[in-house]
Amino acid sequence: MKKLLILFALLAVIKVNAQPKYKVQNIPPINPKEWDIPKNDTLDYEFGSYQGKKALLIKRKIDNYKSASLAYPKKLIFKDGIIEFDLAFAGKGNGYIGLAFRIKDAHHYETVYFRPLSSATINAIQYMPEKKAEFNWWDYEADKYQASAILPANGWFHVKVIVTGRKLEVYVNNAAKPAMVYTSLDPSLKSGSVGYWHGNSSIGAYRNLTIKTLE
Repeated sequence: MKKLLILFALLAVIKVNAQPKYKVQNIPPINPKEWDIPKNDTLDYEFGSYQGKKALLIKRKIDNYKSASLAYPKKLIFKDGIIEFDLAFAGKGNGYIGLAFRIKDAHHYETVYFRPLSSATINAIQYMPEKKAEFNWWDYEADKYQASAILPANGWFHVKVIVTGRKLEVYVNNAAKPAMVYTSLDPSLKSGSVGYWHGNSSIGAYRNLTIKTLE
């Protein structure tokens, strides 16, 4: 019995030591000089609030189904780890809001985005790699790129994304189980920045970006 207890104790120690170790990566406050934030004739942003919470508000002035824009710190480098943030669709009409990671530039990155108006359907979450000047979501409409989740139409929700190698796990609102698991991330997009992704939406609200990288 004593030997068995010792064996269990050793296994427990091994299990604890085998858990991945993460360190919090400091995210600079959103400063237009240090962040790449889109602003042009069709897109604008402001540091405002939504439903009583301070947030970055990204506003698209003209509806365009090929639109996709990023806001991210220029010097951040991310490969594997945990990304968390809060977001909300704060406008009317289309709602496509989310996250970009391993960002090389405005047209080369991985994205997980959410469709709050498609809550509880297979279209609620979509993953895709972006490597073209125009956002070609129609090439990634197969079920393997999408997942169901319960999302508020216009309210805040929390997202946690775990990236390890070519594996992606997406958790919504602190759920114990992932809403989406995808195991074939694009091998050509290995590292880069992390930031907010804004699709064909009138207004998206984004806040509390936190990153933990593997040590």
